[in-house]
Amino acid sequence: MLVCILSAPGVMAQRIETKVENAEVVYVEGNDVVVRLADGDVKQFEIADSCKFSIDGKDVTVLDMKPGMKLTATIVTATPPKWVDTVEVIDIGTVWRNIGNSLIITTPQGENKMFRVPSGGKVTIDGKEKTLAQLSEGDKITATIVKTTIPPVAGSAAPVVHKAPRTPARVGALLIDEGAKPIDEGAKPVEPPVPSAKWETSSIIIAIILVLLVAGLILWAFRRKRKP
Repeated sequence: MLVCILSAPGVMAQRIETKVENAEVVYVEGNDVVVRLADGDVKQFEIADSCKFSIDGKDVTVLDMKPGMKLTATIVTATPPKWVDTVEVIDIGTVWRNIGNSLIITTPQGENKMFRVPSGGKVTIDGKEKTLAQLSEGDKITATIVKTTIPPVAGSAAPVVHKAPRTPARVGALLIDEGAKPIDEGAKPVEPPVPSAKWETSSIIIAIILVLLVAGLILWAFRRKRKP
């Protein structure tokens, strides 16, 4: 067993330790790893590149992991692992927009859904690997969607029994569904308020007063100059 310690300063402020024994790597993309634990439950971790694990006598990082590997370790992360509720395969979706590390896809049913792309993850389209930034509106994508939820805090409520989902073979990109809602593509931009007639009248009066004041100053200066 090897203790995995993150070296990032921000991560060290919060250390979440999770012991796993004889867990099987189900999906891995970038820094996201989905494992099936010995009790059959399925969890998702975000693991830093600096983490090292001992697998088959070799030190490997998250970037070296492959589905099917067996993992026994104490994983230290900045955030708690999440439960995997469901795994769904989208045969053909259409890229609608990418925002930050999120991707909005229009499903074959015509619904827009937002997913997180794992940090460092890539998407294969027409046999070519692309980063999130390289995706364009209208690209056709096949993806395996992993829907996650945050487990309840221990002792905060009655124990919740989590039903482990099916984990079909991965097809296409690996995307994480964290329940985020996409922006409303039909929303109209907020138009600036139209100035009221009251303010328009006030502006005209102020402008007239300024013109008369300037004219009066000019006339006063002219008369003063003509005096002997």
